[in-house]
Amino acid sequence: MDLLSEEGVGMYGFRHYFASNALGNGIPITDVAEWMGHKSIEETYRTYRHLMPGSITKAARILDAGLWEAA
Repeated sequence: MDLLSEEGVGMYGFRHYFASNALGNGIPITDVAEWMGHKSIEETYRTYRHLMPGSITKAARILDAGLWEAA
C-alpha cells in the first residue's frame, strides 16, 4: 500500500504530524524549527503554538524553583 497516494496523506501531513508529535512531547521549539528547515522560529511558533499549552507557565515554575534552590 502506498500511503502517500491511497490514504491521501501527503508530505506536508507527515511533516505536520512529526512537528506536532515532537512539540507535544516536550522537544524544544528551537530544535523542531531547525529540523523542519524553517528560516525563523516565528514560523514554527505561529504554526504550532497551540500544541504547547501552558508552556510559559511551566517554564516560569521551573525557573522559580531554580531560583529558590540557589538561594
